[in-house]
Amino acid sequence: MAGPLIPTEALAYIKNKTLHPAFSYKDVWNEEHATMFTVAKAMQIDVLSDIKKAVEEAVEHGETLESFRKKLTPTLQAKGWWGRKEMTDPLTGKTVNAQLGSDRRLKIIYDTNLRSAYNHARHQRQMESTSHPYLMYRVGNSKNHRPEHLAWEGLILPKDDPWWDLHYPDPQREYGCKCQAVAVSEERKQRLEKSGVAVPPSVDGTPGYTVPIQTTAPPEQYRTYINERKGIIERLPKGVGPGFNWNALQTGRNTQALQQAITKTRTKIPEQFDNVVKTLLTNRIVKSDYYDFIENSVAKKLDQRHTTPVGIFDRTITGALKKKGMNMEETGIIVLESKLINAGKYSGRHARQGNAPAEQDWYNLMDYLIDAGVFLDRRSLIYLKKLSESRYMKIVVDLDIKAHTHRGAAIQLPKIDTMYELDISTDTDRGIAEYNRIMKLEKIR
Repeated sequence: MAGPLIPTEALAYIKNKTLHPAFSYKDVWNEEHATMFTVAKAMQIDVLSDIKKAVEEAVEHGETLESFRKKLTPTLQAKGWWGRKEMTDPLTGKTVNAQLGSDRRLKIIYDTNLRSAYNHARHQRQMESTSHPYLMYRVGNSKNHRPEHLAWEGLILPKDDPWWDLHYPDPQREYGCKCQAVAVSEERKQRLEKSGVAVPPSVDGTPGYTVPIQTTAPPEQYRTYINERKGIIERLPKGVGPGFNWNALQTGRNTQALQQAITKTRTKIPEQFDNVVKTLLTNRIVKSDYYDFIENSVAKKLDQRHTTPVGIFDRTITGALKKKGMNMEETGIIVLESKLINAGKYSGRHARQGNAPAEQDWYNLMDYLIDAGVFLDRRSLIYLKKLSESRYMKIVVDLDIKAHTHRGAAIQLPKIDTMYELDISTDTDRGIAEYNRIMKLEKIR
């Protein structure tokens, strides 16, 4: 893993993560790993901080596993985070004999975090390149390869093909997986279609061989997985392990940046939080990226799983929700899925009813959320934005973040569930009747 040149993106990816103590690996799931640093059973902040610092130094200085272990082991042993120990599971209340620090665990921590950091940096650079429009799947030098991963060897697809959304190894797709995606030019693709791709000898002594290039994404086969600790039911593509069912770039650099900004602002200058949030959401760069997302969604250039941040819960909203037993301070970024804009199932229904949002309304959504009235409707928030004397825009934000999935990937942030117009000049359930129902709800902003 070590190398003379350390991509700045790799180091930033690790440094920008916030500490998140967790008892089980199931407590931090899928997209949450994009912004959270966690190690199962590392429940003490100082212990988790020591591990994260050691990982950062290993990335920054290109340290070997031996060096990483040598520096970190005495620190963990001194703090009692070593060997096996009785611990109480805070979720179930049961006492378990837990494995804490060990040479094997440090190897897993080192391999997983450094590989994910380097793969993330590589992924960013590949997607930004204009000279290599394709990606090719390559298996790594593991002793035992997953059958599905072996079947993907030599698969070349355009880098914006939806197949990569859940198969690009950023993050790795299974524990210990060493597969990579290699950027490929048009010229190289044509050569490989004639010659095939050479697979080097395996570390277990299996001789090398050549496989023909594939240029069509294989059909997906799914299995169901239940994360009982998070209350999430997922449909996982075969070859993708539980907890790896997400795409690091799809969570969006804006989402990660906003998450970091709001965490720091809430901690250091809470009295200025609302003003800082409004500034973040209205600055030119954020708006430009958001407009690109809407434009590409309308043109159906984005896979329906793509998301972008569109809003943040201010202190008034988080305070009101906290009184109801819902702590949204850590997950207070509202996201919008591309499918809400470009999928016929969603847009078609409201189009037939005559109350679908216009294209311009999607561009205005961030502004609507900033100053709309907000009402609590069970496990949802209704944002009601007045457009004229008789027209309102109703925007529903789903708060039930533990129980929803979309095409195999679990949603981990509050999301826009629907948006449509209310015409209160009409006596219908999409007009004055719905408006009157909302007015009877608890207004929290």
